[in-house]
Amino acid sequence: MRRNDLTCRVDDGPVPVLVLAGPLTVRTAPRAETDLRKLLFDRGSVLVDVRDLDPVVPALLALFTSTLTAAGGWPSARLVLVTGPGPVATALRRSGVLQEIRIAPDREHGRALLGLRPTRIRRLTELPDTVVGVRFARVLVREACREWELVSGVPARAELVADELVANALVHGRGRRSLLLTLDRGGLRVGVRDEGIDMPDPDTSGGQGLHVVAELADGWGATRHEVGKTVWAVLRTR
Repeated sequence: MRRNDLTCRVDDGPVPVLVLAGPLTVRTAPRAETDLRKLLFDRGSVLVDVRDLDPVVPALLALFTSTLTAAGGWPSARLVLVTGPGPVATALRRSGVLQEIRIAPDREHGRALLGLRPTRIRRLTELPDTVVGVRFARVLVREACREWELVSGVPARAELVADELVANALVHGRGRRSLLLTLDRGGLRVGVRDEGIDMPDPDTSGGQGLHVVAELADGWGATRHEVGKTVWAVLRTR
């Protein structure tokens, strides 16, 4: 193996193991991401052995969380990283990846951890660029709430919040639109991202739906990105 090569090998079994060895760089990361995405969509549960991975660019470790999120997150997509103490484990802790993905010292422990829900779960889905996107978002929210076992009126409120946020993005946003659902100790966060630059204003005639969001949610706001923005709302689950 040359110094600038990343090897990706799959050890098959009841739970496939993706073995990554070599440097993780801007050039090599796309291959690891592609192989991981395929395994998650095909098999659902995956172990990734990163004991011989060299995190040359630590920020690229986020590929594990972003790929898991795009695959649907726990429980439909489950991922555990196998690694011992050392630079990889240190880089993973610093990156924040371990909020969403557990680590294990060996494969046996990793298989056991696949059944445990992570501290934070995320689910990202691109939405149709039509009014169908509103109904689609409500179905996505309903299904996520069922799989994440949310009760006490949270699912119904979350559906209505998603309805308003997606409708607002369809009317006033631009470009691609996506729905990001996040569950952690703070509650359920419903976010809708688009590529427009105009920030939401509930006091305008076009922002009346945001008053509904404010009434239903325990908090809401907007985050500007390098390209576009995300309008989000949080519903406490405890």
